[in-house]
Amino acid sequence: MGSVIVINGVSANVDDIITDAHRAVNGANLHQLATVIELYYSDNGYYPNASGGEELINLFERDGYIMNRPLDPSVFEYIALENGQNYRLTKTY
Repeated sequence: MGSVIVINGVSANVDDIITDAHRAVNGANLHQLATVIELYYSDNGYYPNASGGEELINLFERDGYIMNRPLDPSVFEYIALENGQNYRLTKTY
C-alpha cells in the first residue's frame, strides 16, 4: 500500500514518484554505461566479451573504467555480438 501526499489539493502517490525517479536515474546511468562501452572499444578495438550485466560491471570496475557501481545490473542486458565488433544493450525495467 503506497503513501499519498496531498498539498494544496494536489495528490501524489509517493511510490509512483519513487519509481519514476529510479527509472530516470537508471536511464541516465544506462546512457553513461553506453559511453563507457564505446570508450572500451576505442581502447581495445572490440567490445567487452561479458556474459550479462554483472560481469560487464565487474570488468569495468577491475579495469578502471568506472569507480563505483552506478547501475543495478538487473535493469539492463548486455550481449557482445559479431566477435566483439557490435553489442546490444537493452533496458529490462
